[in-house]
Amino acid sequence: MRRPPGPPPWLWLLVGLYLSQLPGTVTWWTAQVEDLLGLGAYPEQVAGTGGFRALLALSVAQLAPTAFLLAGILALPLPRLRCRFTEWRHGLRRPLPGEPYAEIQRFLAERAPGVELRVSPTRSELTARVYPAGPRATRIAAFVPLTVLWRRDRAAAETLLLHELGHHRNGEQHVAGLGSPFVALLRSWPYVFALCGLLPAVLLLVSGEPSAHLMFAQVVLVVLRVPEVLLLPVGALWSAELAADRQAAAARGGAEVLRVLDAMDEADTGRLAALHHPPARLRRWFAHRSGSPSAQLMLVSLLPLALLADLLLTTAGATVAYRLLDVPWGRAAGRALSLADHQVTGGPEWWAVLAVLAVWPLLAPLWPRFWAPHGHPGGTLSPGPYATAALVPALVLAVGLAPWDTTADPVAKTTSPTSTASPVPPVLPLDPTATACPTPSPPAPPSRPSGLPEPTTASGLPSTDPAAVPPGTYRTAHVVSAEPLLGTPRPLVDDVADRLAAARWTLTTDGTLTEDTGEPPLRRRSGGLQGEKHTTTEVSATTVWTDADLRPTPDGPDLRLVLVRAAVGVNHAVIACRAFDATTTTAAVLVLDLSPTP
Repeated sequence: MRRPPGPPPWLWLLVGLYLSQLPGTVTWWTAQVEDLLGLGAYPEQVAGTGGFRALLALSVAQLAPTAFLLAGILALPLPRLRCRFTEWRHGLRRPLPGEPYAEIQRFLAERAPGVELRVSPTRSELTARVYPAGPRATRIAAFVPLTVLWRRDRAAAETLLLHELGHHRNGEQHVAGLGSPFVALLRSWPYVFALCGLLPAVLLLVSGEPSAHLMFAQVVLVVLRVPEVLLLPVGALWSAELAADRQAAAARGGAEVLRVLDAMDEADTGRLAALHHPPARLRRWFAHRSGSPSAQLMLVSLLPLALLADLLLTTAGATVAYRLLDVPWGRAAGRALSLADHQVTGGPEWWAVLAVLAVWPLLAPLWPRFWAPHGHPGGTLSPGPYATAALVPALVLAVGLAPWDTTADPVAKTTSPTSTASPVPPVLPLDPTATACPTPSPPAPPSRPSGLPEPTTASGLPSTDPAAVPPGTYRTAHVVSAEPLLGTPRPLVDDVADRLAAARWTLTTDGTLTEDTGEPPLRRRSGGLQGEKHTTTEVSATTVWTDADLRPTPDGPDLRLVLVRAAVGVNHAVIACRAFDATTTTAAVLVLDLSPTP
């Protein structure tokens, strides 16, 4: 009997793409782990912030897929080791003489000579699964539900085994199957993401950490790992599962597959089952049409469509991330499109998919003979579905290679009197080495903001010669008022007022006014008192400007001090190979009453 040819080996293509980028991925992550663990170039004042600690947890969520993929790649050349681990974990063994497995063994020997049976008489979480026993050796694990079904409805049990043999014909047991690290990734990574991705971001938000606003965009960028990690493997796995259903339908008929799908409540389900098996509704739809061109087109198109969905979602997510950092919508979209263009033309994914679709009509009949040399030969196929599916990567590459006049600057910085930031987003799918890691460097000193009022306009007292104010020591007796300027949030102004409310002041004979809370010294200039203070670290530059007016009050020894204070902080941090440039401006008019100290 000739079987219908399967879809391209999308699972093996993904393995090849991961393998080709493995050295760069390991090198890139080694550098990031050194930085995040405090072994890199980041000073203590950066590594000790809540934002940096949250980023460390977020990076665990990003690193987890790489660890699973590395384990999967390492398991490929060691199928016997994986076999022993899988059989130990699931309690699998050879059937013993006298046990009711002889008929199942004869069925496998007739349909797929060389495929061995292993059984678990006590485990009931699965029905039947295929897994590798060597480079070209395969075993099928039979669990309690299969033996029960064999006695109750042998035809349905045989259909399930034919489905597993469909995986064997295409060599998919090495990539997927029982004990596969790739499938373990799909099962566990959503939980890792929730624990190390979403939870730290929520805790950072409710903690009031000053760096939280920078993390909102980072959370979006980490969320982009969801389509990157899940869409492509899920598309490949769905294609493999539907192709195995098609093999069973070719042997027993689509109606029999439908009957099994309707009757079986397989134990391997759960909330995340759709990540490695298509939904039952889709499988039923496919079983109805398993021999039609539309079914073949679906099998062939699942991975190209998943790659397209990945591109669209990551582009939309990058746009939102930029917008959260106060980049205007137009510029944010331009930067996201620039990243998408680099992702399409600079990575191997689209080219590899197009090449596989071009050559697979010639290789499809030969592929099953490599994995199942004693099985039935593969049938011929129409190139129509492949030509149709190839339109997706061909059109995407054509758009990406077209000489568009792109004016968006992917690394341009924005300036604003309020908090702004402009990150270099992470490399999106599969290639963390495509963009060079920025080098940490101190930012340039900020410029004085414009639009600040004169301090004399807010005092409400008659003009007095500053030289007539007697020198001495004073304390803040009362904060008369504290008014924000330039859109500064009220809590920031209140923090400054609370600090100055406990300040001690010293006025020297040369007219210099100092205090003990860290404000810049105020020196006499034409038009009043002025102060300026610069602070620079490896990742930040902050300047505080203060214009002041000091004069006696009409009814006592107290002094009235009017401060027009502006502070601009510029941060330039490179965290996990992402550059964050943020500018924050605070400004206020503060009116204080000072009393002489004894």
